[in-house]
Amino acid sequence: MNEKQKTIADSSEIDLSTIFTIIKKYIILIIIGGILGGGVSYFYTKYFIPPRYKATATVIINNRATDSQYIYPSEMNSSRGLAQLYSVVIKSDSILESVITDLNLNITFEQLKNCVDVTVIENTSVVQITVTSTSPEFALNVTKKFVEYSKPLILEKVEAGSVKDLNLPALLNNGNPISPNRRQNTIKGVAVGIVLAVIIVFLKEFLDTKIKTEADAVAALSVPLLGVIPVVDRKEFVK
Repeated sequence: MNEKQKTIADSSEIDLSTIFTIIKKYIILIIIGGILGGGVSYFYTKYFIPPRYKATATVIINNRATDSQYIYPSEMNSSRGLAQLYSVVIKSDSILESVITDLNLNITFEQLKNCVDVTVIENTSVVQITVTSTSPEFALNVTKKFVEYSKPLILEKVEAGSVKDLNLPALLNNGNPISPNRRQNTIKGVAVGIVLAVIIVFLKEFLDTKIKTEADAVAALSVPLLGVIPVVDRKEFVK
C-alpha cells in the first residue's frame, strides 16, 4: 500500500493539499473532460433532440348573460365551476374530431389530446389552452381551432353566460423553440465531463500501487530510507 492509499485507509479526512496537488497535476485532462462533455451534450441536443414549440390562448368564462359591472361572489364561484367543467369539455371527443377533420390531421384522438394542456388559473374563471408540438404551425393552428370549437360548445352544452377571448392564440417565446435549451444542456455536459474526469484521475492516483518516490518506498516497506541511487546518464557513465 503506498502513501496515498495509507492516508485514505488510516484517516477519514483527505488532506486538502493532496487533493489540490492531484487536481493541479491533471488540470489539462480535467479541462479536456469538460470540453468533451460540453461538446457531446451540445451535439446531441442540436442533432438528436427535436425542438418543441408552444402556443397558448386564454378565455374567460362568465356565468351571466348581462353586462352589469358588479360581480357577485356567488356568480364568481359559479364561473370558476364552469371553468373547471370547461377544461374537461375542451378535450372531449367531439372537439378533437372537429379539429382533426378541419386541419386534416393524420393523428388519433389520443395523440392530439396528449398535445393539449388545459388549465384553470387559480382563483379565477380564466382557462388557459396550451398546445405543444415540434411544429410551430401545428401548435398555433391547433390552438386556434380548439378555441374556435370549444367556445360555442361550452355555451350550448353548459349554458354559460359567455365565453370570451382574453388572450388570442399565439406562439410563446416569440415563436422560438421552448426546448431543448442548448446552453443549459451544454453547461450540464461540461459539469458532467469535469466530474467524470476528476473521478478518473483520483481513482488513477489512489489505486496506483507502484512505488515511484522515496516516500512511497518508505510507506510500502515500513523501513527507514538509507540512501538513494541516482539516475545516471549512460553517456556520462561511460566517460
